[in-house]
Amino acid sequence: MAGIGFRIEKILEGDTYIDSVKAHFYSSIIFSGPWLVSILTLFLISFFSVRNLHNQQIVILRSLIIYIYAFSLIVTGILYLSASRYLADKLYQKDPEAFVPAFNSLSIMVMAIQSCLGWFFSGFLSVDTVTRFLAVMLYLTISMLWLVMIFLTALRDYEEITRAFVAGSLVAVGASFFLGNYFGLKGYLCGYFIGHLLIVILLCLRIFVEFASRRIFDREIFNFLLNNKTLVATGLCYNLGIWIDKIVFWYSPQAYTVSSFLRTFPDYESANFFAYLTIIPAFSIFLIHVETEFYKKYRLYYIAILEKGTYSDIRRAKAKMISTLKSSLLRIVLNQGLISIFTVLFAERLIGVLGFSYVIIPIFRICVLGAFLNCLLLIAVLIILYFDFKDIALKVTFIFAVTNGLFSYATSFMSLPYFGYGYAGAAFVSLVCAYYMLDYKINRLEYLTFGLQPLGVHREEEIA
Repeated sequence: MAGIGFRIEKILEGDTYIDSVKAHFYSSIIFSGPWLVSILTLFLISFFSVRNLHNQQIVILRSLIIYIYAFSLIVTGILYLSASRYLADKLYQKDPEAFVPAFNSLSIMVMAIQSCLGWFFSGFLSVDTVTRFLAVMLYLTISMLWLVMIFLTALRDYEEITRAFVAGSLVAVGASFFLGNYFGLKGYLCGYFIGHLLIVILLCLRIFVEFASRRIFDREIFNFLLNNKTLVATGLCYNLGIWIDKIVFWYSPQAYTVSSFLRTFPDYESANFFAYLTIIPAFSIFLIHVETEFYKKYRLYYIAILEKGTYSDIRRAKAKMISTLKSSLLRIVLNQGLISIFTVLFAERLIGVLGFSYVIIPIFRICVLGAFLNCLLLIAVLIILYFDFKDIALKVTFIFAVTNGLFSYATSFMSLPYFGYGYAGAAFVSLVCAYYMLDYKINRLEYLTFGLQPLGVHREEEIA
């Protein structure tokens, strides 16, 4: 699914500073659009809402949106890797017309599941009926946004994708500001919902335009999901791992109750969410440079195998592939490492500019390091899945989810400066496990490629 990366990479052929900025801007939006939009729009809405909402209403609005993002991603996360693999297979089979039927089928499944969950849990909210309705509608919209994101890397028009996110963000902030002046909490929530609904509609239109199809639904994708339970479980484990530390802190002794169902820990949430923003450059580099450069050598390696090249040819192709992978990953480590170190050193000034309490500075610093390790972990998982080592991907993401939960639970009883160490520690342990497991498999790649093939099938084909 590296296709859109190749298209954005062409922008760099202009070889100017502006071309470089444009390329990285587009890649940042495509890789982390919902995440970037949610944090920035929520920050702006919180800034504006101070004028006509009291503190309790601001906390309710903020907590509702965070819960909606958390649980919509955890549930739809089961589709991320499995559906991406299914679409990649369809592209390889030169069947792009399968995209729209697959999207329609998955949309029905997601809306059915999330509608039931959304309405069920909304019953526990101590808010009025209109606010509860808007919260469920936003929950369904964000769920659809996660689903649409699976299809984005196959789209060609990255400019339209970027315009959709920018337009939706502006509408979300503008509508929230306008409606909030008249309807208070319900107005801000409605404006946020309208902006994100616009993003979903515009992106859905791009999918229908670029992958026009005479088919409407695709039952095959459900069989694919059932036959690829490892990918489904991996997607669930990773997204649960991202949020489990926040969930643990919501129910820690230091957190407080917003309503009967909502709990919040603003200091940890704010530090963690803004720490995530610092690793967007790493994902931009991965999409434009690492994935595209690695994919070229990866493809040459398997072409050498499929075209029955000599063993020495295959070994040379493998050596080039591994060399490219190492140099590309080193680029990410150096560039993102410098950004993360700079952020840690100047954390006090950054927190002051953002207007947060200086109390969160130690949490923010360790969360920045944790986010850096987390981004390397995600990239490692994606590389692991390129080689189809699905068992390793599941083990690594499961380790991340479990250790993040356990380490965060342990640190939640400590004093404030230690909050975030559980998340960073879990990311580090999982990254080390991912590295050694992947290294072990790559060293035996030729054996895994040839030695584990079903020889009986090939023998029957030769006889036939």
